Amino acid sequence: MRPTSSSRSEDRAGFTLIEVMVAMAVFSLVMLSLYSTWRIIMQSTGAAMKLTARAQRARIAAQSLESAFMGAQLFQANAPLYTFLADTSGRNAAVSLATILSDGFPGSGYFQGERLRRVTFTVENGGDLVLRQNSLLAPVEGDVDTHPIVLARDVSVFQLEFWDLQRGEYVPEWLATNRLPQVVRVTLGIGEPGQSTRQPVQRITRVVRIPSSAVVPGLQGPPPGAPPRP
Repeated sequence: MRPTSSSRSEDRAGFTLIEVMVAMAVFSLVMLSLYSTWRIIMQSTGAAMKLTARAQRARIAAQSLESAFMGAQLFQANAPLYTFLADTSGRNAAVSLATILSDGFPGSGYFQGERLRRVTFTVENGGDLVLRQNSLLAPVEGDVDTHPIVLARDVSVFQLEFWDLQRGEYVPEWLATNRLPQVVRVTLGIGEPGQSTRQPVQRITRVVRIPSSAVVPGLQGPPPGAPPRP
């Protein structure tokens, strides 16, 4: 008995093995393409977030340095407490000064309204710009909690230059620890220099004019309620 046309069409209704394998291969290529696209998007998003965080940290660091210099104080009657120390001999600079800081300055919450403090900026651990601060009357050496705060990471350049009135130009060092420079130029480089440009990934330069000057002993009056000087 010969099969009818309806029975032959029912025999051909299923997929062959080759058709199934081709479909699976196409599906695998589509999924691989989607995964590759998703991975590229995630990597790009992560890189963008890292660059954004680095730029924000650099801005905060530059603003903190500028605020510290703008509030610098020096009273010659108590010179040991107000020394202006700037070390520019190494690869990266370090600076320590007494200054008046606002409540919005990083770490101000530790001091409960004590605005006159000594702050120190150094580059440590191969590229961390660290801010340390303590009470003005705290001993310089000893076991003192200086509340370290990492302002920026991957710092490859921390440079200080000081305006010399006599020479009319910036000089790379400031040796007068009992005087305040009138103008400080701060350069902050974030990221290692590239082989082609030899420049950091991000470079920030701020020129800060210090509005204060050293108060001579004769003009530094006694605190309120203190007996007059002989």
